[in-house]
Amino acid sequence: MYKTSIALAGTLFGAALIAGHSSPTLAQSIKAETAGPGCPHTVMILSAKYASRAGVNIQVNEGKTLTKSAMLVAQKKIDIASFVPAPYVFMKKGVAMYKKLGKKRSSAMAANLRGMYGYECGFYHPIVWDKSPIKKWSDLKGKKVFTGPPSGAAAVMSESFIRAMTGFEPNKEYTAVRLNWGSGQQAMRDGQLDAYVRPMTVPSAMMEELVGIRPVRLLEVTKADTAKSGFKKMVGVPGRGVGKLPANTYKGIVNNRTDQILPSFGLTQIAGAHVPDDVIYKITKGYFDNIAEIHKANPWLANMSRKNPFSVLNVPLHPGAYKYFKEIGVKVPKRLMPPA
Repeated sequence: MYKTSIALAGTLFGAALIAGHSSPTLAQSIKAETAGPGCPHTVMILSAKYASRAGVNIQVNEGKTLTKSAMLVAQKKIDIASFVPAPYVFMKKGVAMYKKLGKKRSSAMAANLRGMYGYECGFYHPIVWDKSPIKKWSDLKGKKVFTGPPSGAAAVMSESFIRAMTGFEPNKEYTAVRLNWGSGQQAMRDGQLDAYVRPMTVPSAMMEELVGIRPVRLLEVTKADTAKSGFKKMVGVPGRGVGKLPANTYKGIVNNRTDQILPSFGLTQIAGAHVPDDVIYKITKGYFDNIAEIHKANPWLANMSRKNPFSVLNVPLHPGAYKYFKEIGVKVPKRLMPPA
């Protein structure tokens, strides 16, 4: 939870990122959670880096399941977190991974969440080794397929992707292997999986690692596939879309000599309604005032800008974030106005 501290500590694992920017003066300290290395992890670490310059110490805990992190924010056990647009809808309705909470409790938790900003991240990649006997989507029948962490939004999306392309249900026509991100990558490296379906940025260190072992192939999605009702339903959920992995992004993907159509995904950064306005204002300002520097080091975040800070965001803004965006002249949609 939010607190004030005299010593400005680094993040739990990212102290090097903020070295040279700490100060012995009075600092505000908050707790945050994000996923393992990848898009949301990078954004959160950058948030911590720039917030530290304004005297806000973000203590980041990584490798978390974001659907659970959002619950902790709502319960005031942590203060900010990376999140996914679709599960916010599920939380409001008390369905999917929040069904066991009951609609009343789940919707009350959703009401405690506030948005900071949203951003497009990358694509869901359906990966097999090039020498694999799996040549087309229907070949996944009876196979072991990594889909994401237990109880996470990524697994739901991966399994929806497979369903849209094959009609297969997890643990009926194929075995859905749910592991944390690190264990999933390790299992693919070690040959314990037949296929690997997961979200990745472009470029991705995880993909570079795999193609460094041996060539891989993406199960292909055609333009005709995207016109099917099942595919449209899958990408019609908040935070999802469809795009193209540009040709020759990776030399080690044998069929990336041409553009590859893939489902796209976006993420959000959220805060608890309990977090003081000035803290969220400083974090938001620190990040977006340095967006040009962020783009130089992370070109895959180029779509995230001061002109477009609400991409895929569907959580009403925190008053602190609202104040910053109003100051720089960004028009805030009515649907994102802070609750009265």
